[in-house]
Amino acid sequence: MGIELPEADDTELNMTPMIDIVFQLIIFFLLSLKFKTIDQRIESMLPKDRGLAATPTFPEDFLKVKIKVFRRDMDDKEKAYTLVKIDNDQRTFSLPRGWKGRLKETPERVREYDGKIGAIRMIVAEKMKAHGGKADEVKGEIVAPPPKGGAVPHGDIIQVLDVFLNLGMLDVVFEGAATPLTNRERAARAGSK
Repeated sequence: MGIELPEADDTELNMTPMIDIVFQLIIFFLLSLKFKTIDQRIESMLPKDRGLAATPTFPEDFLKVKIKVFRRDMDDKEKAYTLVKIDNDQRTFSLPRGWKGRLKETPERVREYDGKIGAIRMIVAEKMKAHGGKADEVKGEIVAPPPKGGAVPHGDIIQVLDVFLNLGMLDVVFEGAATPLTNRERAARAGSK
């Protein structure tokens, strides 16, 4: 004999109260949770010298050797010469007057020219040695201030550059530009050629 069971209505579990309790527990834990102060900091390696709030950075100590070159007595080609000043001290060197280039000069004049460039190299080497002798910590600067600096022959500028390069100083900056010639100066140069 079997017992007949009544047909059961579809029973459903009501999830709304359980979801309400879970959300209340989440809110409670979020509001009552406190982190340690060490955990709140985020360590990062961001650049300090760029951005909205840049931190001023101080450059490393380095020696800056400035050599200024001027052209003197430009009116007469036989008397024209290049004047070289090292830094702001009283050391100046006059390269030979009327210098035509290494191939067109006598051996005595070439030795005189090389002697002046050698003396400039020795002074720069002394400055570098006094700073510690490290060439990578020395910055070179060649300045040809207008208007007299713009007329310095290319060979003289290269010789000054070679002074820095021969001592191992590769960080060299050039400053100065030739001022534009006036129409009178252009005509005078064209007439002299």
